Amino acid sequence: MEKGMTNIKKNIYKLLLFLLSLLVAFIVYFRIFYNILPMYFGNMESLNKNVLAFGIVVLTLYILLKMVFKLQNKWDGYLLLLLYLFVLTIGLLRPDDSVSLESYFNVNMMLILEDLRINEASWSVLLINLMLFTPMYFLLSFVPFLDDFLKRFIAFFTLILVIESLQSILKVGMFDVTDLLLYIIGFFVGFGVYCCIKNVFRAQKPRNSSQF
Repeated sequence: MEKGMTNIKKNIYKLLLFLLSLLVAFIVYFRIFYNILPMYFGNMESLNKNVLAFGIVVLTLYILLKMVFKLQNKWDGYLLLLLYLFVLTIGLLRPDDSVSLESYFNVNMMLILEDLRINEASWSVLLINLMLFTPMYFLLSFVPFLDDFLKRFIAFFTLILVIESLQSILKVGMFDVTDLLLYIIGFFVGFGVYCCIKNVFRAQKPRNSSQF
């Protein structure tokens, strides 16, 4: 009986979190993502694409809220990682878009400075590229065999090399060492944020236990 009541309470909490996710996602999507997504995804005027993108934002927020309130199940971490990889794939590899460039390979890291000087939109792209892989360290922590920093970094670095190579091979983008550098900086920023949050939770546990 008591166990049944606990499950009912959990389900009520999950429903409330889902409704909260819908509300927050609606605000965030139409205030932020609606204007940013066309930079990375073609034909975002399509209703189907906007519905899919909105659904991904809702589901991501819902899973994160469940984790904050310790209501997640063992599959939520994997689902979050899969959603992230799905968005990365269709964003960086642009399956429905074509790109025409003089060269699909760049090792000159100084080109970014010229782009930033003559094109203000480059600043937004730079910031987005910097943030793109910030969640990666956190998400890889859900994979059991990636149980330390080195393994997660190798998995991350392999992924970005594959993505950048495919951009060049499929001619949907450029293999750019500047992007690789920005991705690596973003990964380390994510690692720092992950460590800070983890230390905060560790510090709170002894305080909570001493109260009982």
